[in-house]
Amino acid sequence: MIEEQFIEHQCDRMKNKKSSYIIVSISIFVGLLHFVIGPDYQGIFKYFIRGYLIDILLPMNLYLLMQISIRKNIPVNKARIIGALFTFAFGTIVEILQLYKIEFLGRTYDPCDILMYFIGIGLGIVIDLTIIDKFEKQM
Repeated sequence: MIEEQFIEHQCDRMKNKKSSYIIVSISIFVGLLHFVIGPDYQGIFKYFIRGYLIDILLPMNLYLLMQISIRKNIPVNKARIIGALFTFAFGTIVEILQLYKIEFLGRTYDPCDILMYFIGIGLGIVIDLTIIDKFEKQM
């Protein structure tokens, strides 16, 4: 019986609509923040905000959005791994293209950006394991 529950839990999909609403709300906030801050931001922590904040928030956002779609066909734990790996690979490829002066979603190569992608994905996983999981277990 315990084994059946474990297998059943492994195959759970994102069932609670509140989980999707939370992820979409986070996405809207990140999108608005991206446009509000813009490249001309001159406020507090301007170097961090202009240089790294979006490099943290966008991978977090991509990871979470991927969870909505890939959990329809893939068990939760595999979806988390695939989402994290895809998001990290995508960000790293973008950064490598910038290293070779290919402008794709940015212009300036910064190896610290790869660390920010990692941090952003980690933040997405933390949100997934805490907030999203809480709503998913309510179903």
